[in-house]
Amino acid sequence: MKPIEQHPFEPFLPNSARFLFLGTFPPRPEKWSMEFFYPNKINDMWRIMGLIFFGDRNHFWNEAERKFMIEPIKDFLTEKGIAMYDTAYKVERLKDNASDKFLKIVEPID
Repeated sequence: MKPIEQHPFEPFLPNSARFLFLGTFPPRPEKWSMEFFYPNKINDMWRIMGLIFFGDRNHFWNEAERKFMIEPIKDFLTEKGIAMYDTAYKVERLKDNASDKFLKIVEPID
């Protein structure tokens, strides 16, 4: 049996929230470029948001540090009224990645 992992982040729920963006579960910490949702530097979530809203896929990316910038992301989400969380509280990874296909949800978020 593989180890059970517990979700590492608190929900991001700005007072301005009108929308809830739900993922499943973050990758392992060694893949993170920041301690926030969609932290993997190869994930395109924040690049797509930068491109759509600012015309710049690297709007939230700090090239010198090779990581996403958490404070501008939180400011953006707050301004747009977007909350962030995931659907799984505890998971077992069937493979060493964060693909939904290889996550066994042991305990969903209530």
